[in-house]
Amino acid sequence: MNQLHGFEKIRLIRENEKNDAQLKFQEATEEFEKYASHLYDLLKKKEKIEESYKQSLSDKSQIETLQSYHQYLDFLTPTIISVQKKVDTARKYMNQLQEHVTDHYIEVKKIEKIIEKKEWQYKQLEDKKDLMLMDEVSIRKYSEQ
Repeated sequence: MNQLHGFEKIRLIRENEKNDAQLKFQEATEEFEKYASHLYDLLKKKEKIEESYKQSLSDKSQIETLQSYHQYLDFLTPTIISVQKKVDTARKYMNQLQEHVTDHYIEVKKIEKIIEKKEWQYKQLEDKKDLMLMDEVSIRKYSEQ
């Protein structure tokens, strides 16, 4: 039974590691979502500006308006590229942490299976001891007769 207690301690440690990994994964997911939302907003702005730019071209708007649209697009493009890199980095990190969480989950399940097997073996041993004790009691009672 002491051996089982040791496995329980290992399971608790692995469970804590798994929970820590899940927490880190959750934080990484939130960071990824933040960057992805920012990228989405920038792309929507770019789409609207491009639409306005095309509309201005067909309306024969003033050159200052066209220049301002073009300057804004020139300003927006590097920002989009920068945020896209951050999104990619955050996604890679999030996926690495997901694998880490999965590995910890598997480790916890392995330990739980070992504990179940040890408990089953212990129960079988106890049942066998009980049967042997009952056999001994029966033999003594029979001998006394």
